[in-house]
Amino acid sequence: MRLFCAALLLVSTTLMAQTSTTPKQAPPQPAAPPKFEFPAHHTRKLPNGLTLFVVEDHRLPLVSMTLDILAGGARDEPAKAGVAAMTAALLREGTATRSSEELARLIDDCGGALNASSDDDTTTVSGSFMKSFTDLGLELMADIVLHPKFEQEEIDRQMQQAQSGMQMQYSDVAYLANLVGSRVVFGQHPYGYPHEGTPQTLRRIQRDDLVAFHKTYYAPADSFLAIAGDITPEEALAKAEKYFGGWKTATPPALKLPAPAATSRRVVIVDMPSAVQTQIFVGQVALPRNHPDYVPLNIANQVFGGSFNSRLNMKLRANEGLTYGASSMMHPLRESGAWGVKTFTRTEKTAEAIKMILDLLAEWRANPASQAEFDEAREFMVGAFGLSTETSGAVAGRVVNAAVFGLPGDYWATYRQLLESQTRDKVAAAVQKHIKPDLEAIVAVGDAKGFAKALENFGPVTIIPAGDLDVIAPGLRKPKEAPSAPPEDNAKAKQIVNAAIEAAGGLEALSKIKDLSSKSSMKMSTPQGEMPAEASEEVLYPDRYRITIKLPVGEVTHAFDGQTGWMSQGAMVRELPPGMGREFAKGAIVASGVGLLLAAGEGKASLSLIPPDEADGNRLDGVLWKQGDNEMKVYFDPDTKLLSKVTYNTVSNTGPVETDSLFSDYREMQGVKLPFKEVIRQNGVTVGERIITERKINGGLPPSRFQKP
Repeated sequence: MRLFCAALLLVSTTLMAQTSTTPKQAPPQPAAPPKFEFPAHHTRKLPNGLTLFVVEDHRLPLVSMTLDILAGGARDEPAKAGVAAMTAALLREGTATRSSEELARLIDDCGGALNASSDDDTTTVSGSFMKSFTDLGLELMADIVLHPKFEQEEIDRQMQQAQSGMQMQYSDVAYLANLVGSRVVFGQHPYGYPHEGTPQTLRRIQRDDLVAFHKTYYAPADSFLAIAGDITPEEALAKAEKYFGGWKTATPPALKLPAPAATSRRVVIVDMPSAVQTQIFVGQVALPRNHPDYVPLNIANQVFGGSFNSRLNMKLRANEGLTYGASSMMHPLRESGAWGVKTFTRTEKTAEAIKMILDLLAEWRANPASQAEFDEAREFMVGAFGLSTETSGAVAGRVVNAAVFGLPGDYWATYRQLLESQTRDKVAAAVQKHIKPDLEAIVAVGDAKGFAKALENFGPVTIIPAGDLDVIAPGLRKPKEAPSAPPEDNAKAKQIVNAAIEAAGGLEALSKIKDLSSKSSMKMSTPQGEMPAEASEEVLYPDRYRITIKLPVGEVTHAFDGQTGWMSQGAMVRELPPGMGREFAKGAIVASGVGLLLAAGEGKASLSLIPPDEADGNRLDGVLWKQGDNEMKVYFDPDTKLLSKVTYNTVSNTGPVETDSLFSDYREMQGVKLPFKEVIRQNGVTVGERIITERKINGGLPPSRFQKP
């Protein structure tokens, strides 16, 4: 035994000696990426405008189908964020001819899959079926897209599930960091609001909102259908025409979003005292997917934080031990995009981790990629592209993706060459052009008392208790309940309004106005300069409103018939979603101020005094006017007592807008004084001016005048 142990020791010692003197071998060089050609696909356009892509692949008896509709959360009004997501979630929950249970049974019995979801830009319906069930799969897909029932019972169930899920998510620091990070980066741009909604916005959504969203935005000309797998182009075209050819919804107006507003660096802390660590987000506005700099910037991101051995992860995780993981990523969208860093660390290390991220950003901008880093990142992305397109479904997904983002038809066929054509110089130029460390938004979710003071070194700090967070509100805080106005303030408000009614001719004279119409010349301010227009405005009291604006490029009409809103442009006539329709209902209240004064004088609106220090710089007498869901600030000239300005919130395609209507040039007609000039401002910027050229009181406007043609 002793001899055996001695021999073992000798062998072991010899091996150790050999190991210590043998030079370490370098790993083999990576082989050249295998030859790869993006599979061919066929494109067809159906008569109704639906774009069809077909990817033929007979390796397996499977057919997958993907339908992308340009009906994402960016089309939601912020106050009802989540309409697009809830509409998509309810597609599978019953149609005009099939219950949710029947749909589930049919899909399960054939071993298929059919799902629907939405994001900022699109609603996606996808399915996969055996070849023998292709017709059933497409029939069911068409049924849920074209004929959803939106039963109230199913709506209530989905709402309850969504609310329960959000209660869990709002206790998750990572979820909150992403949610607030997006909002701080994009500000009040539509991309800044959560497409899935918030607990507050979901509570505002009614069945009519879902029906209107589906009716307005689920349109074939705004949709892309990909059928892939064991099917020929001829078969796919015939089936697409059979099941989707009857889809006839009018094309909604294109959603052209403005560029997000540039902001300086700011720090937002969501205070969660119970958190044991801090979740960190550092990000900025970046690029839409079709931007020519997206590919070089994406290669640069791979170097900075897109892989495990990236600069970011190596510094924060491997070298400093501040986190278990740190990454950065691109988030491209149709009209814009974001770029951001995500990580987490111990509470006491929050400031240190953020400083390292900012230092790395500055270093990255100065030195975007060494030759070795660039080569490794580009080669990885070239190789990964082939692996990510191994199935016909994956190929179809990329083809639809290209169409949604407005990329060329041959984009993926030439994508590998595009990657290989990139250089260090192109990557460096993209980083230096688009990454701006001084514009980064910094969000930290955690126990604020452990790091808030130290974060003041990085920029202005806003601390929001988690319980007060409202990502829809302009200041990210839930509005506080306004204290009841003292009785003397209410009396003062009524006194101001009564004086205005008397100055305008008295309540008896105003009450005789049953309808009011006017014609005016307009000057509209646009980014391209001033544009002349003519307007015709009609009101049938108390709640019907119609305005037609004639522009050099055409004529547009918006109207509210007392229940629903609609618009027409040329030959196109469509009903507006309920939220937008109600915005035009405000026209009957604001027009010349008559509706406001009548509702106040007849006791249908409540009035409270706006403190003098908030009333337009002490120059005007201000009153807060409320009737139902409508709330407006109305201001009166202290000398003439007449209505001078109305301020109210509305919603446009770019998000919430504060609108001012300023009235002047009062003239007497049939015993009442009416303004003949109106200036319109939005968010403090003048967007239009109207000069009344013709007025008519009680011209006999019929209710049919306000109904949709």
